[in-house]
Amino acid sequence: MDYVILGKNIKKFRQLKGLRQIDLAEMCNCSDSHIGQIENARGIPSLDTVVKISNALEVTVDQLLKESYENPEMVYLKEVSERIGKYPVSRRIMACEGLMHYLDSLEKFSQ
Repeated sequence: MDYVILGKNIKKFRQLKGLRQIDLAEMCNCSDSHIGQIENARGIPSLDTVVKISNALEVTVDQLLKESYENPEMVYLKEVSERIGKYPVSRRIMACEGLMHYLDSLEKFSQ
């Protein structure tokens, strides 16, 4: 596990939620200095703490670790699939068509 990536992602998601380290620490039943150590990759959290942090930040453990994976795009594909799956059929088709157009543009301009 890459603890630098884990720490950066925890900090990113914490800041996106507008939380201070002390706020997250209280939600996870630990000290703010422990959260600071985790965010700066100076402390190694237990699996239990990582799960508490992900629950407090309302993200998955995958989202906190995805850059550490060999295939991080699989996390994104799962998230995209889940989001698209919530739409009615007509909107799912529109979303897929929009994604296909975007991919066509990427391929066209990356040549």
